[in-house]
Amino acid sequence: MKMIVTPTRAVPQSNFWLRKRSGFTLVELLVVIAIIGVLVGLLLPAVQSAREAARRTQCKNNVKQIVLGMTMFEHTFKHYPYSRTGSLWRILPFVEQRELADTFSAAKHPNFNDPSASEFKWGYNGSLSTDWSNKDRLVEAAATQLSVFQCPSRTGSGTIIDSNGLSMGVADYTTPRIPALRPEGHPLYYRDGEPQMQFSTAMTPASGSRNRNPNNKGGRAASVLDGLSHTLMYYECIGSQELFVRGKLAEVTGGPSITWAGGGDGVKMRAYLADNLLADTSNSNRGKSTSSNPNVPDMATDCTKTSAWEATIDTCGTYRSINHTNKSQPFSFHASSVHIGLCDGSSRTLTDTVDQGVFLNLLLRDDRQLPGEY
Repeated sequence: MKMIVTPTRAVPQSNFWLRKRSGFTLVELLVVIAIIGVLVGLLLPAVQSAREAARRTQCKNNVKQIVLGMTMFEHTFKHYPYSRTGSLWRILPFVEQRELADTFSAAKHPNFNDPSASEFKWGYNGSLSTDWSNKDRLVEAAATQLSVFQCPSRTGSGTIIDSNGLSMGVADYTTPRIPALRPEGHPLYYRDGEPQMQFSTAMTPASGSRNRNPNNKGGRAASVLDGLSHTLMYYECIGSQELFVRGKLAEVTGGPSITWAGGGDGVKMRAYLADNLLADTSNSNRGKSTSSNPNVPDMATDCTKTSAWEATIDTCGTYRSINHTNKSQPFSFHASSVHIGLCDGSSRTLTDTVDQGVFLNLLLRDDRQLPGEY
């Protein structure tokens, strides 16, 4: 029997090794991982920077929406809201929060008997323990966190618990009261030895009365004698109950606890030494006078105090009044800047190295001092 033998084809050397090879070597895998790690390391800062830029833009837009809301309120009621009884809740209809606005408009304190002043029925001053006409709905509404009133770069709690145990939505924007720190050269007068500014902020009542009466009306656009584009109305301040100093959570409590429903709105300025890491105010420089002399307050030129209060900043250039802490001054988590809103409805980014006199001039509506470049 004849056997037929089929010749075997030799496998080319190159194909042979391809068939034997089943995966990457450990060295190749480590090289790929290293390359991916380098790429991630290069891209991550750019992604984070882009995200923060978007958050900064959103925060600046929030300030713009607020000051535009205040402008529309003034056009409607012929005056600005008065910050001491809350201003943000009053512009709810103008920032697309009609449902919340209706809830607040329906609120009526049992001791308030003036039905003609409907826009002032709420007048929140820290007390919701009384029998409001729609208390349950009001309490629920006040706890709402509104993105238009909160900075997207913020940290800290979005709600606070007030003195009555009620949850309140935090606001990261506030309006200044009469600045306690005096721009250089601004005259003062004294009441019971305490220095008083002779000028007003945008929302100071025309009557000059600065009590917590919910019927009190803020100033008018016509009262902004320095010009709407030269007068600050709102600025950024992280309103959480947590205290932040130099961008970090402090070891003590005592944040401003600003709520959009009225609590904590209207902040008097204070300045701090750069090494005051607890926002300590126990060793404070004050402008209290025993002689009632408006030109020579007994404030001493001691610049070693932990903080400065009242009219004490003229001769001490070592204090910081922006971005040191969220306690009684503008403060944000944006690098070296805060956002401000002007009376003309615009918003701007203000560096925290701005001249202090320039910034304080911005706060005043009728001191006839133009702020200059900032």
